[in-house]
Amino acid sequence: LAQAEPGSPKQRRQRVALCAGAGQMEGPLRWLFFGCGAVGGYFGARLAEKGEKVSFMVRKDTLRVLKSEGVKVKSICGDVHIPRAKLDQVMNTEALDKESKFEADVIVLGCKAWEVERCLGMCAPWCGKNTLVLPLQNGVDGAGKVRQMVSGWGRGHPLVGWCNIVAAIQEPGLIKHWAANPPAVYFGEFEGEATAKTKQLETIFSKCDGVAVHLEQDALCACWEKFSFICSTTAVQATAGPSATQDLIPKVPELEQMWRSAMREIMAVARAHGVNYKEEWIDKRIPILAEALGATTSCSRDLWAGRHSELDDLLGSVHRLGEAKNVPTPVISTCYRSLAVRDRVARREATLPIYPLLEGQKILGTICNHKGQQLPAERTLVQKKAEEFLRPEWFICPMTSAVASGGQSEIPEGVQMMWEAELGVVISHACENLSVEEAMNYVGGYCVVLDLTGGNLGFETMKHGMSWTRNKCQSSFKPVGAFIPKSMLPQPEAATIICRVNGKTVAQDATNRMKFSIAEQVADASELTPLKRGDILLTGAGSLGPLAIGDLVEGCIEGLESKYTVSSTLILKAQHKRKAAEAKL
Repeated sequence: LAQAEPGSPKQRRQRVALCAGAGQMEGPLRWLFFGCGAVGGYFGARLAEKGEKVSFMVRKDTLRVLKSEGVKVKSICGDVHIPRAKLDQVMNTEALDKESKFEADVIVLGCKAWEVERCLGMCAPWCGKNTLVLPLQNGVDGAGKVRQMVSGWGRGHPLVGWCNIVAAIQEPGLIKHWAANPPAVYFGEFEGEATAKTKQLETIFSKCDGVAVHLEQDALCACWEKFSFICSTTAVQATAGPSATQDLIPKVPELEQMWRSAMREIMAVARAHGVNYKEEWIDKRIPILAEALGATTSCSRDLWAGRHSELDDLLGSVHRLGEAKNVPTPVISTCYRSLAVRDRVARREATLPIYPLLEGQKILGTICNHKGQQLPAERTLVQKKAEEFLRPEWFICPMTSAVASGGQSEIPEGVQMMWEAELGVVISHACENLSVEEAMNYVGGYCVVLDLTGGNLGFETMKHGMSWTRNKCQSSFKPVGAFIPKSMLPQPEAATIICRVNGKTVAQDATNRMKFSIAEQVADASELTPLKRGDILLTGAGSLGPLAIGDLVEGCIEGLESKYTVSSTLILKAQHKRKAAEAKL
C-alpha cells in the first residue's frame, strides 16, 4: 500500500491486536463506497450519520458536489445531509493514481451489475488482508465474480450481498428515496457461519436510521429469492410500461399471472442449479408488491429512459442459466428478447434509425442564433442582438407540437403565421451535462423542421418578458422531416437550408452563420434538461416571412434527396369543439 492507516504506530499495533484477538475491527470503521448513486449514496450517508468513516469513489459532477457540499438524502425515512467535513476521502475515479491509499475495513460496491469487475478492480489498492468486500448489486452472477476476483488477489474477504431500496439520483450528490420503508441490506458468507467481522457489520448497520439489516444464514439461497423477485418484477414492469408499478401488479390479474409465471420459471432454474427455493416465498412477496406504492425497478427505469440497464444481468442470466439446464423459461425469455434491442441501442451495440415523433419527448429551439440577427424591439422587452447572447437561449415544445411531413398545420382563426426552415439535430442516446468535446457523440443525425410561428400570437406577453409558448408550441406548429443519418450530412455546419412557399424559394440560409456550434448547442441543452433519444434541437433560422391559410410551405437541405424535404399545408383550425365546450360552461 502506498500509505499506511492513520494514527501512531502504537495505535496501529493496538488495532491489529484487537482485530486478531476479538475477530472484530475497531470502530469507527473505514468504509470505501464505489459510487454515490441510489445505493451507495443512501447507505453511505446513513453510515456516516452514525460516525462511520465513509469514503466515496466518484467522478465529474458528483465529485464536484461531494467535495464542496457533501452528500444529501431526501427520504421517507428522514432526510440527512453529510457535509464534506464529515466524510472521509472523496476520490476521483478518473485519477485514482493520485489519491492517497489506505486499507479499507469494508469495500461496498454501489455500481450496476455489469460494472462489477471494472469497479472492483479500481478498488484493489484499498483492499487489505482483512477487508470485507460487500457487493450490493441485483442478480446472482455478481457475487461469484466478486469472489473470484478477491480470491485472485490473495487478500480480502468477499461476502454475498444485495439490498432492497427504491431510490434514484435526483441530482449529483442528492439521493431521493420514496419507497421500501426502510431500505434493507442483506449479506452473509458464501458458506459456513458468519465470522465475527461479518457480524460486526450487522451491528453497525442496525444502529443506522432508515436501514434494516439482515445477516443471512444461507446467503446464496436468499440471494436467489431476491433475484427472482426483482427479475420477475422487472420483466412485468419493463414490458408493460411505467404505469405497471409494483403495487398495481397484484391488482391486475393479467399482470399478477405473468409475474407468478416468471417467478416459477426462476424457481425451476434455481432448483436445477442446486438452490433450495421454497414455494411459499412467492406468496410472501405479494404483500411486498402491494405496499410498494408507485415503485418501479431501477432496471425498468433505465430501460424506459434509454440508459444502460441490468437487463442482461437479470433476465438475460435467467435465459442463459435455463438453457444450460434445459429448463424452459418462456415468459422471461420472451420479455428479454423484446427488451434486448432497447438495451443494445443504449449500450451502442446496435445502430438503428431514429424516429423523433415516436421516440422523442421534446423539441428545443434556439432563439436568435444566426450572426447579425436581433430580436425585434416591438416584440420584446429588451432588444438584443445575436452577438450579445453568451450562451444559447431556448424555447421548449413537447413532441405533441410536431406533425409528420406532408401533413397539415392547423392554424387558429385570426393568427398571422410566419415561416422558418431550420436544421434539426436529433439526439441518439439519453444524456445530460455533456461537455462540448463529447456532445457530438450523442448526435444521431438530423432532420429539417419548419418552425412555424404565430406572428401576432403571444408576442404581446413577450413584451413583458414572458414566454414564447403560445406562439411556438401549439399542435402541428412544428412539421418534422425524415431522419437524416449523420453519414448523409458529414458537414452540417456547411449546409444551406432552403425554404419554399407555394413552390417559390423565399430563403436560403447558411448554417455556417450560426453563432453557437452544434456541439455547443447540444452541450448547453443537456445542461438545461436531460435529453432523450429522438429529442430534436432546432439550430435557428436566418430569415422568416409571412404565411396564409392554404399555403404549402417546404424546407430542404441543398443537395440532399427530396425524401428529406419537409412540407406542410396550412389549414384553418376547426373551432366547433372549443365553442361546444364554452357553450356547456
